[in-house]
Amino acid sequence: MSISMYRKKIQNLEKVLADFDKGISKEQKNISDAMKAISRTKNQSTIRIKQKAVLKAQKKIGDLRDDKAKAMKAYNVTLGNLQTLEKREKKKVNREELKHVKAITSELSKQERIGQSLNNTINVNFQDVPEQINVLFLASNPVGEGQLRLDVEIRSIQEKIRASQYRDSITLHSRWAVRSSDLLQAINEVKPHIIHFSGHGSPDHDIILETTEGGLSFLSKEKVALLMKTMSASIKLVVFNNCFSNGQAEMVTEHVDFAIGMNEAILDKAAEAFAAQFYSALGFGYSVQKSFEQGKLALSLEGIEGHEIPEIYSKKGLNANEYILVKP
Repeated sequence: MSISMYRKKIQNLEKVLADFDKGISKEQKNISDAMKAISRTKNQSTIRIKQKAVLKAQKKIGDLRDDKAKAMKAYNVTLGNLQTLEKREKKKVNREELKHVKAITSELSKQERIGQSLNNTINVNFQDVPEQINVLFLASNPVGEGQLRLDVEIRSIQEKIRASQYRDSITLHSRWAVRSSDLLQAINEVKPHIIHFSGHGSPDHDIILETTEGGLSFLSKEKVALLMKTMSASIKLVVFNNCFSNGQAEMVTEHVDFAIGMNEAILDKAAEAFAAQFYSALGFGYSVQKSFEQGKLALSLEGIEGHEIPEIYSKKGLNANEYILVKP
């Protein structure tokens, strides 16, 4: 089986697992509703009906959990096979990959030359660039969704920012185990110029969050776009560093200047390397576009698969080559 086929199988299994979690959450709600009904009535007939409903829901939860365990076992086996195949592929000399790296390097040089000719335009834009850039890192890693090394990702970003030329112009704020109810509070507190989502995404372009009960909450791209529309006063850029997030990124640029998303599942290591180099380039005063290209280039130079997965989107009429977020 090829790498692409393994990845497709993993995507399908992730969707199956997400559906099981949705079903479990639904049955748990049914149990909660039935118990509330029992506590509010003395009618024995009603109580018996609700007790049967509870038993039925409990049995269904048990069946769903058994099926989920089987699917998770298949997922782990498939993931192991994929990782083994990827390690074999990395040992081979890939001339096309080297050619691609040279092409990107050449393009970056070209963009730098173009950037010099755009200095006057960029200097005009500087009047709209804040003296201090606030980055809000929103992390969500629900139990049962495959644990990500989000702590490693934010540490890598922080290290790259500290090593950048204009490090004092960037402040990184973080919120962990984010729930949907936390988003407005976090944005109101930080007033971010950049929002960075890190965690799990579904093939339906949802951000997967955790509920207060420990279940799963799916934040659709429509809800994310509405959030940006409502809170976009300071937000210039949104980075969706989670799988299947290009739909979210494209939609939010109706309300914010720029957004970055992933067009398919991305490896944990690739997401980390891309984000770290992207913020490093921003910290050196490069444009949004050049910082994006450097993030992709970092994957190629480090031999990490996935340089073709990140995509950048701009609000109509804006050019990411001409927009600098960190003022030199």
